Amino acid sequence: MMQKNYRRIFLYALFAFIFFSLSSLIYVKNVSVNLSAFDIKSFESIGFSKPTQNLTFEQEISLIRQGQVVIFKLAPFGKAIPDYQPREITDLLEYGSGLCYDRSRSLEQLFSYLGFESRHVFLLFKEGRPFFSAIFRKQQGTHAVTEVKTSRGWMYVDSNTPWIAITRSGEVVNADDVWKRFDEFDNPPPFLNQPWWAIRGLYTRGGRKYPPFIPFPEMSWPTFFNWAIHG
Repeated sequence: MMQKNYRRIFLYALFAFIFFSLSSLIYVKNVSVNLSAFDIKSFESIGFSKPTQNLTFEQEISLIRQGQVVIFKLAPFGKAIPDYQPREITDLLEYGSGLCYDRSRSLEQLFSYLGFESRHVFLLFKEGRPFFSAIFRKQQGTHAVTEVKTSRGWMYVDSNTPWIAITRSGEVVNADDVWKRFDEFDNPPPFLNQPWWAIRGLYTRGGRKYPPFIPFPEMSWPTFFNWAIHG
C-alpha cells in the first residue's frame, strides 16, 4: 500500500512539474502584440498618425496599401534580420531590409497603431504532406503574413510583395481562402497558388526570432486561442 502511495505521489509531482514547465514556457515565449512607446514613436517618425474619424471601406483599403508601401520602401525585401536579435519596427528601420517574418511583424503593428484589428498568420504549405508531418519538417515551405480586419472582414496582406487579397468584385479574402480563390484576383503573386494551412498567432517554430531565445514555438497565445475558439 505504501509503495502505491509513493507511486501516486511521484506521478502527481511529475504531472505538476510538466504542467508548470509548459506553462512557464508558454508565458515566456508569448509574443506580445501590444504597442510599445518605441513602436508608436517609430510609426510617427515615418509619417503615420491614427485616423481621427471613421473610415469608409475605400479609405481603409487606401490606408492599408499606403502602410504596406511605406514599410516596403523603408525596408526592402532582402537580407533578413539575423536570428537571436529583436525585430520590432525600430530594429527593421535600423537594419534597412528584411524577409517576410521581419516585415510582417512591422505591418501588423502598424495596422494596430492605425486602429485596425490585425493578427500574424503563419502559412504552412502542404506540399502533399499531412499536417503533423509538415509542421515538424524543417525544410517545409512557410510564409509569414498579416491579416487586417476591415469593415468587410479579415483580409490577407502580403509581406513579400505589395499585394492585398481583394477580388475584382471588391470582396476581401482571408488567409484561409487566397489559394482557393486565386483566379479571382488581379496579379496575385504566383507563389500563392498552392494549398497551405493558415495558423494565426504562430510566429516561428524554432524560437530564434523573439526573446528570450529558447527553442520553443513563438506565439501570440491569445491570438492563437481566440482564433482556435472563434475562428
